[in-house]
Amino acid sequence: MKIYYIFNIKKELYDIYDDTPSVLYNFFYNLYINNKYDLNYVNSVFRQITNKYNKELLDLKIYLKMHNKMRYLKRKDEHIINDLWKNEISIMKIKKSYIVINSNNDYSEFFDILKKYYKGCLVCDFNNQKYFYLRNIKMLV
Repeated sequence: MKIYYIFNIKKELYDIYDDTPSVLYNFFYNLYINNKYDLNYVNSVFRQITNKYNKELLDLKIYLKMHNKMRYLKRKDEHIINDLWKNEISIMKIKKSYIVINSNNDYSEFFDILKKYYKGCLVCDFNNQKYFYLRNIKMLV
């Protein structure tokens, strides 16, 4: 399973690092591996770089868009895609400060859905050291 973290980057920083997402990825990666040491610093810097998600509204929008599809299920805070035809199993959890998608594929249908609502998001797969902007939906590394 691949684990994707999706961060909603503030517009001014997104504009600066539009062509160099590796800078933002490296920053998030350092936070990811060092978050146990100085939580106050990590939280402070994280809030300066990212916008919060409107969790309740996004949950509702995704549910309304997907609820009539057989491959979709919502259970508590989890949105689940189990698509046998595309061989995709993806579980998405929306937090206020980030989104996590666990998927058996390099690509999840959730990426296309999220792209409609949040274009300035950076998707990071820290385990495989891959990242991309949602608007691009392509691997840069």
